[in-house]
Amino acid sequence: MPTPQIHPTTRELDDLELILSGALPGPLAITLPDGMTEAELVDAEGLPLARVTLTGDVTPLARPAYGPFRRLYLTPAEARERHPDGFTVVFVGGVADRPALLRAALAAHGEVVAVPLPGDDARRDQVLAAYDNPRVADATAPAVPRDEQGLVLFFTGLSGSGKSTLARALMDRLLETGERTVTSLDGDVVRRNLSAGLTFSKEDRETNIRRIGWVAAEISRHGGVAVCSPIAPFDATRRDVRGYVEEAGGAFFLIHVATPLEECERRDRKGLYAKARAGEIPEFTGISSPYEEPQDADVRVDTTGRTIDDALHDVVTALHAAGYLDLR
Repeated sequence: MPTPQIHPTTRELDDLELILSGALPGPLAITLPDGMTEAELVDAEGLPLARVTLTGDVTPLARPAYGPFRRLYLTPAEARERHPDGFTVVFVGGVADRPALLRAALAAHGEVVAVPLPGDDARRDQVLAAYDNPRVADATAPAVPRDEQGLVLFFTGLSGSGKSTLARALMDRLLETGERTVTSLDGDVVRRNLSAGLTFSKEDRETNIRRIGWVAAEISRHGGVAVCSPIAPFDATRRDVRGYVEEAGGAFFLIHVATPLEECERRDRKGLYAKARAGEIPEFTGISSPYEEPQDADVRVDTTGRTIDDALHDVVTALHAAGYLDLR
């Protein structure tokens, strides 16, 4: 039976590389899915890098082969052999735009060695000792102004809350300015295309949200603006999406369209609440499945008794105050 494969997080891949290079001792801190005692860790391209056991013991299978400036990721032994007169280390862990940081470091220091560890990590001295205490680069990646940073505008709320209407209105305002590249990831549109074939089970609904989040994060990685408006009822999944975006170097702006259930049910344009009350739609958010109100929303909007422009004003004001967009 083949060994199951899993895709580690960026942090886990970084730690794996440091362990396999000899810069850090094992074991690898990783949690395998329930019932799994061994797995192959693969990179984004599916290349198996190592086999890991439940206790974190790793067996190397291959070295990472992809990524900008991969030639700079040297083991301690390779760094000493290639740079016998000394070298400068650049800590790139936790940095969203690693290429920008390494370009700056190369310009400032000449030849450098990239180390996939955050500069403030508690294991920093241990890693430096493995590299024979080299110089450490003080270069930093150029800061991207907030109004130029990739941005994910994530509307969440009950069905009928007005989130899709507000999302479309905000997107229209963005398109009118012509200053940013904007992509809509509306729930129904995504369902017909990106997530065709998924059911409305809790697991598939969360898969749908994570797919939206991954695409939105990639849009933000390249400086674009993604406007999303799924129900997204669960806090853990919303936090996963925030993590995708932040890892890509984008900003995540969470808008909670907090229109009460009673008002959403009164509107019920699609007749969904009536069907849910009749038991025709299982696991319907707000009726037979919970909606976890976000405690980390950047702005909270109740659309009850308000015009679109009036409710949108709350969002536009919050975006301006945060320094992301000026649509006033």
